[in-house]
Amino acid sequence: MRGITKFVIIDILKNRIILIYTLILCVFSWSIFSLEDNTSKGIMSLLNVILLTVPLVSIIFGNIYMYNSAEFIELLVSQPVKRSAIWSSLFLGLTLALNTSFFIGIGLPVLLFVPSMTGITVIFSGMLITTVFVSIAMLCAILMRDKARGIGLSIMIWLFLSLIYDGLVLFFMFQYADYPIENQWPSLLHSTL
Repeated sequence: MRGITKFVIIDILKNRIILIYTLILCVFSWSIFSLEDNTSKGIMSLLNVILLTVPLVSIIFGNIYMYNSAEFIELLVSQPVKRSAIWSSLFLGLTLALNTSFFIGIGLPVLLFVPSMTGITVIFSGMLITTVFVSIAMLCAILMRDKARGIGLSIMIWLFLSLIYDGLVLFFMFQYADYPIENQWPSLLHSTL
């Protein structure tokens, strides 16, 4: 398992797309913190980048990598290795490589400019987002044998989770703004006691 994970990590880190992704994240984060005097505003601007681009790159790259390594996976399945070990190694390698890219691109500037619990929370949440969307990409690649349908499903899931869900939450928030939830709970508790 360790050998497969190491091979996947080295294969991904040598990929030109991952290097460009790391460079773009690094340029975004350094420029945001260099232009803003207030680190809180810089973190908020960086969160917009994290919430839109990191999931998109994670889900698309993870899906394309899984489809392009189908022959490699078939070769591994023919060996005397457990399938759970193969899939765990692929997931771990893909997640570690993308999280390393995220940490170099965004984590190091955040730790340099915001060395507090807020910065650590931003880094942890970005790595968690990367992990979640890599797992969704692997699920889409497993469910769909056709590459175009799998990538299409991945894009639709990203679109729903990144954009449409936020729009639905805002829509329901404005629709039910006349019904304050926070003020009703203390009165209900006092009336039952």
